[in-house]
Amino acid sequence: METTEKFARICSATNEGMNEGFLFEESLMYFIEKHDAERYAIEIGYADLDEAYDDDAYCYTEWDGEDEGEWYEKHDGQWYECTNDSKIVINNN
Repeated sequence: METTEKFARICSATNEGMNEGFLFEESLMYFIEKHDAERYAIEIGYADLDEAYDDDAYCYTEWDGEDEGEWYEKHDGQWYECTNDSKIVINNN
């Protein structure tokens, strides 16, 4: 029997599954690592991550994909968006 870890989000920088991390809500960008979140904050015009936080551009949070009714699983290098009723291949750009 195959056991697959379930993730609520996929990191925008590393393409790794994540259940907690940095969320830039306006652009729906997700980051596991602080240095990736900081690089993105600078990319969108902030001096650093602190300035982005002070401007409410991001938050650090935790998710539980199963509680939300959808989650991501990775099989043979391919990500799938899952619900209790379906499993759909997603683009890994």
